[in-house]
Amino acid sequence: MKKLNIFMLLLAGSLLWTGCSDDRDDNPVFQEPTEFNLNTPEQASNVYDLQNISSIDLTCTQPDYGYAAGTTYKVQLSLESTFKDADEVAGTTANYATLSSTYQRPELNVDAVEFAMALLDLWKASHDNAELPETPMPVYVRLRAALSNNGMGQISSNSIELPKVLGYNVEPPVSLPGQMFLVGDFASGSSWGKWVEMIPVTDTPGKFWSVQYFGGNNVMKFNAQPTWDGNQVAYSEGLVPAESASFAGVSGVDDGSGGMNIGVKNAGWYILVVTTALEGKNLNYTLEFLSPDIYVTGDVSGGWDTFDEARKFTVSSGEGEFVSPAFVASGNLRLCVKLPSTDWWRTEFIIMNNKIEYRKNGGDQEAVSVSAGQKAYLNFLDGSGRIK
Repeated sequence: MKKLNIFMLLLAGSLLWTGCSDDRDDNPVFQEPTEFNLNTPEQASNVYDLQNISSIDLTCTQPDYGYAAGTTYKVQLSLESTFKDADEVAGTTANYATLSSTYQRPELNVDAVEFAMALLDLWKASHDNAELPETPMPVYVRLRAALSNNGMGQISSNSIELPKVLGYNVEPPVSLPGQMFLVGDFASGSSWGKWVEMIPVTDTPGKFWSVQYFGGNNVMKFNAQPTWDGNQVAYSEGLVPAESASFAGVSGVDDGSGGMNIGVKNAGWYILVVTTALEGKNLNYTLEFLSPDIYVTGDVSGGWDTFDEARKFTVSSGEGEFVSPAFVASGNLRLCVKLPSTDWWRTEFIIMNNKIEYRKNGGDQEAVSVSAGQKAYLNFLDGSGRIK
């Protein structure tokens, strides 16, 4: 019996030890890291000619979070050996730049163009927009790390010196805009006092649409940013296709500042479509004015992929509501505009909580159930909608 009791005690201890071991392995305990080392590259003493290399290669040791954790790294650079954060009270800005690219491994191939752009900005900010020197300069680099899943455990590495970095006047790479804004004296534009965001065509980079009302003899411009940064698009020959120009009465109107507004003579509702295209280092724009055709589709309209008068909304006279035909069946609401050569679902929307909710670049929208005999009412000026 004594031997049996000893055996049972040993067995219980073994199970307890196993349980503790399993708990430790399966439920790791987070700890704040206290150090994080960025290695000095073997070639650090060489000249980094940013215009003629593709990347700067860096390595580091992962911060110790108490367990093997997914870590995200960002690169920071400065012209000073001591990195200083912004101080709102003192009115000073940070003396370093953080690159936008992120890295998931402790081996980082830092894009030379992105590095050069940050270096150029730092130099101009600290030297009254003076030109970059034509000789190499010292640049200080450190990393910023955090847990990938929740951003906890933020820590900065030591800084290293790259003593011979040759910058250049790099031009930012041109890319298609991810957003577009209208401004002017049309209904939603509030007499130039409001930038009106357009809706991205789903999974179609550089293309946007918006339903707007023009009272007649209006003027407008558009821009990828809601600001007067000098990049706003004014009227030019070829901007508006001939058919659209005739339909809306579009022409150039002197803006009083040496440029041309986009003039819209004919009153009415339009679907505006802005399409951007890359040609070399230039962005080319096309602005279309289309008929304000809004449709019900899907089961509640009696079928899919048919866009005819029976499924079309009644267009408001003036600045009122668009009204759908009565739904012919109960089911999930699907509304859209139908742009030429574009799938309907790329420009679809629904009504949810009395608001027009656009699909934009998301997936299928949340289902909204409606009943046969009901109608949809849309106010594109204030973004509201209702079902009754």
